[in-house]
Amino acid sequence: MAWIGLYNDVNSWRWAMSDPNFYEDGNANFRNWKDSEPNNYNGLESCTMLSMPDGKWNDMPCDSLAEPICSDVTGLNVTFAYINNSMTWFDALSFCREHHTDLASVRNMEENQKIMELTPAATKLWIGLFRETWKWTDGSNSSFSYWKGGGPNNYQNQNENCAAADFESSGQWDDRNCDEKRAFICYAGESQLLKIHVISELFSKERIL
Repeated sequence: MAWIGLYNDVNSWRWAMSDPNFYEDGNANFRNWKDSEPNNYNGLESCTMLSMPDGKWNDMPCDSLAEPICSDVTGLNVTFAYINNSMTWFDALSFCREHHTDLASVRNMEENQKIMELTPAATKLWIGLFRETWKWTDGSNSSFSYWKGGGPNNYQNQNENCAAADFESSGQWDDRNCDEKRAFICYAGESQLLKIHVISELFSKERIL
């Protein structure tokens, strides 16, 4: 098994509403996570849900169902709209952008409290915080994936945020803890040739593909 240049960007949380003029004094970085969250449970959580009655946040799979909190923005001023209709995060985003300004950004505890006052007890709400998931270290884009069955799964929540190719499983990818020591694969693009270097403490092999 050897490392490849694919990793899960667990620290890329940002608001769907990206207008920098809406944020000031670092309040785009306000967070109200529950204890031990976000944890990317089972390797599937990249959208944010606000849960009543405590108003704390939890990372959740984006295809889960919850009710949106939309925002109506004028300059730095914002009002919130609770939508009593369960939907996925992406459907919530589309709905809020069509009928309001955007899915809600929460810039401080005061705004978090305003959302709580709008919302019935025991409700789960989508807000506009999300993150990128798996991407390549060189910034390249690719829709190709070759995960082993059930992966990536962040097995037992062991912070498995780096990918390795398992040569005993036809080179299929497995998510692993980035602190593990493994062989690794380097490459150098040369016109139509891709030179692959497989490097470990025990051997060094070079292959032209």
